[in-house]
Amino acid sequence: MKDPQCTNSSVVAASLQSACTLDAITDAKTGQVLIENARPGTVPTMGLGSLIGPGRLRFDANISKSIKVREDKMLQFRLDVTDLLNHPEPNAPSLNLLGSAATTFGSIAGKSDLHRMLQAQMRFTF
Repeated sequence: MKDPQCTNSSVVAASLQSACTLDAITDAKTGQVLIENARPGTVPTMGLGSLIGPGRLRFDANISKSIKVREDKMLQFRLDVTDLLNHPEPNAPSLNLLGSAATTFGSIAGKSDLHRMLQAQMRFTF
């Protein structure tokens, strides 16, 4: 739906109303405006963090073993794992209110392409 601010002559001049591209999210049943863009020159009333997306579950780990070869020499093995549990993570929701993208507001399109990664190291200290 077109943002009601675009048709309000006290906010947008009548000569510019046809060029207004702002959209608002409305309730499908009642037509009530739920979310709209802030008026030009004003600070939005919805604070940061008001819209929260799905959570993410990540577990990173590492393990190392040091072996003394001689009194002054040491060999160390180390394994680092990123995303050990390898759970799929959803992408961030669409928060775009402009144009045709407003129809997909809040939808999550797919999952991220992050996956488990292993990194091994060996260090010889002398």
